[in-house]
Amino acid sequence: MDFVNPWLSLMSFVYFIVAGVFSFIFSKRLVVFYLGKVETKFLKSLEPIVGSVGFCSSYGLSLIILYYILT
Repeated sequence: MDFVNPWLSLMSFVYFIVAGVFSFIFSKRLVVFYLGKVETKFLKSLEPIVGSVGFCSSYGLSLIILYYILT
């Protein structure tokens, strides 16, 4: 039976937390940049979608990077 290195497991959880914080900061800055560039009310109403897509894409990218680091 194969056992995972406990330090590797612990650092993976730390990576999840750090990646989440950085993804949040990225999505927040992306929304501020987006709201500064658009002027119409309709495009400003799309702000939650832009923030969600920015967070999910940056967090997903960080998980893909973690996958390639661990394999």
